[in-house]
This record gives sequence, structure tokens and C-alpha cells, in this order.
Amino acid sequence: MFGHDIRVGLVGANPEYGWGSGVHRRVLERLPGFSLQGVCTTREQSARAASTAFGAPLWFTDGAALAAHPEIDLVAICVKAPHHHAVARAALEAGKHVYCEWPLTTTLEQSEELARLATARGSKAMIGLHLRGSSVMQKAAQLLADGYIGDVHSVTLNARVFGPLMRAMATREGGTTLLSIYGGHLLDALEHFFGELTDVSMRGAIHLPRQDETGAWVARDAFDHVQFDGMLSNGALFNVDLSGVSLSDLGCAWRIDGREGTLMIETRDPTLPGIESLVLRGARRGGLFEPIDTGEGSMALPSVPDRFSCYPNTPASREALDCVGTLYTRLGEAIRGQRPVEPDFARAVHIQRSIAKLDSTVAVPTSFVPAGASS
Repeated sequence: MFGHDIRVGLVGANPEYGWGSGVHRRVLERLPGFSLQGVCTTREQSARAASTAFGAPLWFTDGAALAAHPEIDLVAICVKAPHHHAVARAALEAGKHVYCEWPLTTTLEQSEELARLATARGSKAMIGLHLRGSSVMQKAAQLLADGYIGDVHSVTLNARVFGPLMRAMATREGGTTLLSIYGGHLLDALEHFFGELTDVSMRGAIHLPRQDETGAWVARDAFDHVQFDGMLSNGALFNVDLSGVSLSDLGCAWRIDGREGTLMIETRDPTLPGIESLVLRGARRGGLFEPIDTGEGSMALPSVPDRFSCYPNTPASREALDCVGTLYTRLGEAIRGQRPVEPDFARAVHIQRSIAKLDSTVAVPTSFVPAGASS
């Protein structure tokens, strides 16, 4: 289909910070078969600056205008979640392919609309569930398939993440919460790599005070601590404890136990606050845990630097770039080969629907005010 690089238009390309410039731009600079053709921010000054800094020939202040441009093949959406729907819809209606960061939209109805539109237009529409691109998670899944630990009987995840303290994740109104963001990433990874969720229940709590990161009052109604448990299709039990309350020792620890041994997937460095920076260890038949090599990953990034500027005081890891690079590679193969892409917008709808169903079973403690907080 393409006799040239896939030309990407990046919506959310602030030249100073953000996931678009911190991760996507760096991936597109390094990945064969793609070129950053256009950038978009809401202000002309920053759009021009991004164009110059990133070497993109085109700049825009409107996502729909970028999507409509004939020299854009693929629209990458890295703006805040409430704006995903409008940009993705404009791109699909213009017949473009789409990479959208998770979550697809802030409502199930909008996500369902986009999934239908992508199918109707024949566009390759990928949702950015980062752990799908993790070489560590893929290696663990392959070891399980090869019988490294025998029959799996339990999967346990303890995750401590940054975010719920912030105003942007404190309320349900904006659609970006601990449950909708991290819950979506982690539940998708659990189901994709370790087994379909055939039975699941959830509990949620609010522990943080009704103040945001500045100390200003906020009508906090989004869970900052959630737990999931249930059974997978292979008969294994699972438990997920996801919290954004403590800022100590952030990271994820996956433990997969089987009849013949155990796999441990752990955060490489707790100073990297994302979910992508992972290492793998294994133990069999009572032996000691040993590191397991997972290869270089799709980007073959050097070990130094191990982090890149992204948000203020919040870097992106080398592994985050590699995860996103793997997803772009798969999307490029789907576009060039006219094959289905995964994870797609239909998968986004599935995860969002599952979360909404679980959330509907748990009451929000509206009267709860933690000790020391003012109402």
C-alpha cells in the first residue's frame, strides 16, 4: 500500500513535556518505516516550536485539520483523555489510521461509536495498552506456554502507582481515574497474557484527603485503592491490589505460581513511576530465583540513558519507549499488510465495558472524609 514511510501526525506534541513528545516522538525518530510528518498543539507558538524541534514539516493547532491533511497517513493521539473522541472521530472520518493512547474515550458510548466507525471505514485503529508491547510480559507468557512452571494455579499483582493525589485523577467527572487508567492497562495485561477473566469481583476505597497536589480542596469521589479477585479461564485464581495512596516504593510486582515453579515480574527501579519498566525472574522445583533474559526488545535501545524527560519530575523509562515502539511496529505491519491490528478499538471497548460493569457493583463512599481532611 505504501511506497514510502507511514507519515504520522502527532496530536499532543508539546515541545517541552508530555507523553507525545517524551515517548511517541522519540519512538518515531528511531523506528524504521515511519516519519513524523505533522505536529499539533492548541497554540501556534508551541506548534511551530514542536515542528522545528522535532523536524516535522507540518504544524497545526486543530486536530481535525491535521487529520484531514493529505500528507498524513496515521494520526497519533496523545492529548488528554477528554479530547480523544473528537480527534479520533475526525481522523477516522478522514479515512486515516489511528493510534490512540489509553483510555480510548471517557465514556463507553463514545468508545463504542469509534470502534464501529473504525470498522466501517476500514481503518487500522490501535489502542495504546502499553504492556502488550512489553518484551518482559511476552517472555513470561511464552515461558508459561512452554510449561516452565507447569500448570498455573495463581496470578497475583501488587501495584503502587503515582497519580490519584493529583486533581486530574481525583474525580470521576474527567474520566481519568486510578480505575479507568491503571485498572484498564493492568486488567488487559492480566487477561491477555495469563488467561481470560471468567469470574471477577471488585472492591474500592478512598483513603486520600480531599485536597489535591497543591493543597486546594477537591471533591474527591474516585477510588484511590481498588482490589480485584476471581478466576481465569485456565482455572487459576487471581488477585490484583492496585493503589495510588502511598508514594513509597512505587511499582508493580507480578507473581505467577505453578505446579513446577514461579515467575516474578517486578519493577526494575522504583524511581521510574510507570508500569512498563520490568524485569523477569524465575524459580523451578524449589530452586532459587534467577534472572531471565528477555532480549533487547523491538527498539534495541541502549541501557544508557535508562529514562527520558517526559512530564515534570516524571520521566519515561527506556522500556516505555520500547513498549510503544513494539505497538507501532505491529500497527505498521497491519497497515502495510492489510491485516487486523491488535489491540484495537474493539478491545478498548471490551476493557472499558468490563471496568464499567465492575464499578457499578461498588458504592462510592460519598460521605467519607479521611482523618485530618476538611469537607
